[in-house]
Amino acid sequence: MTDRATFLGYRRPDGRPGIRNHVFVAPTVVCTNAVVDRIARAIPEVATVTHPYGCTLDPVANEEMTRVFASFATSPNVHSALFVALGCETVEPSRVMEMARASGKRVELVTVQDEGDTELAYQKAVAIAAELVEEARRQEREEFDVSKLIIGLECGSSDAFSGLTANPALGLASDMLVDMGATMVISEITEYMGAEHIAAAQAIDEDVRKKVLETIARTEGELALIGPEYGFSDITPGNMLGGLTTIEEKSLGCIRKGGTRPYVEVVGYGERPTKHGLVMMDTPGQDIESLTGLIAGGIHAVVFTTGRGTPTGSAIAPIIKLSSNSGTFNRMRRNIDLDAGGILDGTKDIEDVARDIVEFVLKVASGKKAAAEINGHREFGLRRRGATGCIY
Repeated sequence: MTDRATFLGYRRPDGRPGIRNHVFVAPTVVCTNAVVDRIARAIPEVATVTHPYGCTLDPVANEEMTRVFASFATSPNVHSALFVALGCETVEPSRVMEMARASGKRVELVTVQDEGDTELAYQKAVAIAAELVEEARRQEREEFDVSKLIIGLECGSSDAFSGLTANPALGLASDMLVDMGATMVISEITEYMGAEHIAAAQAIDEDVRKKVLETIARTEGELALIGPEYGFSDITPGNMLGGLTTIEEKSLGCIRKGGTRPYVEVVGYGERPTKHGLVMMDTPGQDIESLTGLIAGGIHAVVFTTGRGTPTGSAIAPIIKLSSNSGTFNRMRRNIDLDAGGILDGTKDIEDVARDIVEFVLKVASGKKAAAEINGHREFGLRRRGATGCIY
């Protein structure tokens, strides 16, 4: 591994590289999930998601859904996209299409009510999907500098070892990748509570420091509306069984996965970073919702640390798993890519594991599949932020 590195990616019309070349197929509303499911069975090469969203009278949530759907289509990992609409949903398909097509990609729409029924819509959509897959097959990888990579940082099902092994190792790997020119995006604002002073001190300037503190304070305020027990809202039963006791203890371990380089920017949920370096994204602590925000923000892949183990994946971005201990790694070997347990037994140090992470990330960027991809995990969930002011 050298200070300068490259990867083999797919060039997009806007010049960005992708590390995957997916044809993304999705419903704009829950009512057309069955059509998308049929397309996925007929053409396994497409990357599909289904979901319970797309129709709400809440304008705040509706706008975020619209933006996220379009952002998945514009992901650098997507070659082209096809949406299946019903025709009366509050997420307006025409707006999704307008936003998505601004990327210069081919993005198509089939509307059930316009076609006549779901069978006719399926017949049209599956023919389009087959055509898009054939177009994607013809594109070849080319070499890009590592500075073009955007990598997400996530943790889930954490245990007491997470803050001692996996997260510090990922933090050092993040520093290495930032020094190589990559952009790293850390998420889960709920897991900064109790450690906000540390994050603020890591900001590159006063404006970013204020944004860090404001973002964490707003999240605390929203959680406070839920009730007096909000302090336990991000400590799950699994976290407790893994040895964590408070949100502050969890936060002190979670933030370590961001490393030591300065925060250069704070972005909203699903927003694309505009600066190179370490970036904070405003996402909730729920893993699937957080990953959706990261992917909508244009990340290429996520390195996801876990103590007790999770199989979580994405339809369009590799989710690389790093276990905090070898017991979990060995139990969930088919779901986890890397093991930080050697730090506990003395066979490896944090630097060794950090180098393993960087090397694996670069291999995945050039086409190697992560375990979640091999196993077909395509989880998708949206943060719901609406008129109540609460996240959920």
